[in-house]
Amino acid sequence: MKKYILTIILFSISQVWSQEWKAPGYQKKMFDEGKEYLSKLEYSSAAGIFQYVNELNPNNDLGKIAKTKSDSLKPIARIKLIVSIIGKWKLKETGSNWGFQNHKDSINDQLLIIEQNKFLFFEQNKITKELKLIKSENIRFSKSTHESIYSYEFVFSDNQIWWFGIDKNNNQLRQMNTGEETEKGRTEIVCGNSELRYIKLED
Repeated sequence: MKKYILTIILFSISQVWSQEWKAPGYQKKMFDEGKEYLSKLEYSSAAGIFQYVNELNPNNDLGKIAKTKSDSLKPIARIKLIVSIIGKWKLKETGSNWGFQNHKDSINDQLLIIEQNKFLFFEQNKITKELKLIKSENIRFSKSTHESIYSYEFVFSDNQIWWFGIDKNNNQLRQMNTGEETEKGRTEIVCGNSELRYIKLED
């Protein structure tokens, strides 16, 4: 009986939500929300909202305007993202949402240098400070645009997809594995994502 009642409640909620997003005013409401993000210079959020507005109805005037806005904002948001993570970073800890542990190596530090068009991974001897290049990856964004966040994730040469961003609470750089790019699109990791966290070093 309890399961039956829960099913009815969930169905009712889904029906209300479905009616809301199908309502003529909902697309306008979301468009205005996109403009609000844009006024705050939050370009990636604005681009994602405008993309969603277009998906609600790509054929009316509002949907077409939203598509134009989303397409024009996405490159700006990508540039801002790259600029925000450029620098020299030292690996601090690794883990996932299950927990983290400090990176421990008595001989080498793991460094990541992010340039305008490359990720450069190094080992640096703690005593001699000698750098050894371990891996170099060109900055390449994921092709998938079905979800707004995918437009701001990076694909490495092994087809692994990584999200990079700055934690506003501590200014650490986060590197999170979110899936793999495939011929049919992408896979998605929704739990237990491998993550690396870095602290910024002075130039």
